[in-house]
Order: sequence, then structure tokens, then C-alpha cells
Amino acid sequence: MPQLFIEESGQENAKSIIFLHASGSSSQMWRHHLAALENDFHCIAVDLPGHGKSSDIEWTDFDEVTDMLAAIIRSKAHGKPHLVGLSLGGSLILKLLEKDAELVDKVIVDGASHQPIKGYRRVIVMVYLMSLLKNRKLMAKLMTKMMQKDGVPKEECQVFVGDLQRAARKSFRRAMSQANRLKVHADFDNPAFFVSGGKESATIHESHQMLAQKNAWSECASYPNKGHAWLFSDVETHIQLLRYFFQNAAFPEKLKRFD
Repeated sequence: MPQLFIEESGQENAKSIIFLHASGSSSQMWRHHLAALENDFHCIAVDLPGHGKSSDIEWTDFDEVTDMLAAIIRSKAHGKPHLVGLSLGGSLILKLLEKDAELVDKVIVDGASHQPIKGYRRVIVMVYLMSLLKNRKLMAKLMTKMMQKDGVPKEECQVFVGDLQRAARKSFRRAMSQANRLKVHADFDNPAFFVSGGKESATIHESHQMLAQKNAWSECASYPNKGHAWLFSDVETHIQLLRYFFQNAAFPEKLKRFD
């Protein structure tokens, strides 16, 4: 089995948190989280197949990638780790809970659904075009403009665009297309927090509310008036969410719980 690149930081004997990035991104997107949490946790940030320093490893399917993640948990984590994932990373957490829920403790799923996204065929066409054009200056400008419109700082836009340009085209296209069509059986009892931008797909909001209602240990909330990239625009609130769910700190005041 191919060995994915991981970045480890933090305390040798502390609870582990495994961070799974969004499609087109890399473990770099978690650099602020690792810096903020390394005094309290053992942190592992993964570069998924086709991304970051794992760009030479081909993305095949969710089953194989979750097996890779299970291997990392068994070999690197201190006991049962917490998991945090955005978009593609969140989808992988849902798949991991379907296959190997006993390996993990608490999870935070951001911007991912356990059922196919409504209109996914149109999204897949856009993903294909994006994969062809992702290294063009025009695409970099469009992505930066779109992210800045959602309040993402220029530095974060530059990091994301750089990661997107380095991602393997085929793997990026395959991973994102599979994530939008993903359907998993969500019968797990791990404590889970489901979060999303207020302007995200209704499918994601419905999925989060459905999953939270099924699981007594789960919660869900959204960030009002923000889209899929809300984490990049307010990293501090996302870190505060982790401290709330993993360390019983105060609930982030900018998030709104679903009724």
C-alpha cells in the first residue's frame, strides 16, 4: 500500500488529531491549526493521494483511500484519534465511520454530505473543466476572486491556488467527482460535529441535520452568510470549534446551531 505524506507535530503522549484537507488543497491548509493545538495534542496532517507531497500517488477510490487512512491511524495515532476534515476530507471521515468507526474517537465533518449532492452531474462537468484549466493564470484569478468575495485573506488564497496547481489533474478530478456522488450508511455512534457555511448546498445542510438527529452524541451548526470556504476566511473560529468539541471550551459565538 502506498505511503501517504504526513506532517506530525505536538506532544508525544497526547491525544492525536488527524487532519484531512479539501480537494485541490494539501496539509498546508491546517498549518494554523497545528500551530495553535500542538501544545495540547499530537497532530497529524495528511496529504491525500494526488495532492501536496502525495501528488505522485494516484487517487483510486474512497475504499482504498480510507484503508490508507486506517493504516495511518494504526501506525501513528495515540489510541483512538479525533478526526477533522473539510469537504473531501469530511467525506473521507464519513466513509471511515462506515468502514472502521471503532478506530476513531470524535470527529468534525465540515462541508460534506453522506448522500449525493443535488445537481452533482453539473458539478462534475465543472470539476472536469476546472482540472483542465487549473494551471492557467485566468483560473488562479477566478479562484482568488471567488475566495476573497467570501472573505478569505490574500495569503490563504495564494496557498490554495498553489496547492491546486500542484495537484495531479486526474486524481483531483476523480476525487472531487466521487465525493459529490458519495453515498454512505451513516450508522455510527461516535460523537460528531457537523458544520457548514450558511450558503452551502441544501444537501449538505439536510445531511448534517439528519445525521445529528440520528446520533445522540452529535451536533450541527453553520457559519451564517459564508460559503464552502468559510474555514479559510475565519481560521480562529474553526480552531475554537475544535477546542469546544475536543476540550469542552466555549462554543464559537460566530456559529449558529441548527434548530
